[in-house]
Amino acid sequence: MKKKGSRLTLYIIISMILGIAVGYIIHTNSSPEFIAAFSKNIKLLSNIFIRLVQMIIAPLVFTTLVVGIAKLGSLKTVGRVGGKAILWFITASLVSLLLGMLLVNIFEPGKTIDLSLSDTAGLKDIMGKTEGFSIENFVTHIIPRSAIEAMATNEILQIVVFSIFFGVAAAAIGDYAKPVIHALEVTSHIILKMVNYVMNFAPFSVSSASATKRPIGFLMNKLMSC
Repeated sequence: MKKKGSRLTLYIIISMILGIAVGYIIHTNSSPEFIAAFSKNIKLLSNIFIRLVQMIIAPLVFTTLVVGIAKLGSLKTVGRVGGKAILWFITASLVSLLLGMLLVNIFEPGKTIDLSLSDTAGLKDIMGKTEGFSIENFVTHIIPRSAIEAMATNEILQIVVFSIFFGVAAAAIGDYAKPVIHALEVTSHIILKMVNYVMNFAPFSVSSASATKRPIGFLMNKLMSC
């Protein structure tokens, strides 16, 4: 498994280098129309990979969380481990946010992006959602109206909340819930195997993403002129 993971990492690095090289050639030797068409078509590979990842997120989170919580046994153990997990999650989130804010202000990523060649629909959608943010909306949003709806729309926090309740209830029932937990454990192993299959597409996605973006061409141009 370790050797396979090392090979995948090597393939990803090679794919990234190839993608950068192809992106540099395209962005420096082609017309704007061809660049736009090339970027639109090559981006299909990275979009496929993203959708494959999205496909397995909900069942992976649900099965692994439920099995992990239910196998802890007593509710006292669940509460103790859950408290530590929440503390770690909050700490890691704060560190990630602070690090992201620091790096954004230092490196200013995206400053040279040519928006005429970019798909801004996703950015506008994110900005529209964040404008109406409030603590009340956030708290009510993490409570799912339906577990099926949460999984269908990949609302991770809602899936986590439902999984915690499901796992705690299964742990409280005890032996009576073991067949369900065993079935979910088997399902989690199947999903993890699917993760391995999906990760085999990662090099293609990295190569596609590296070749799509115009700033990489600018970076290569700068390096070549030094």
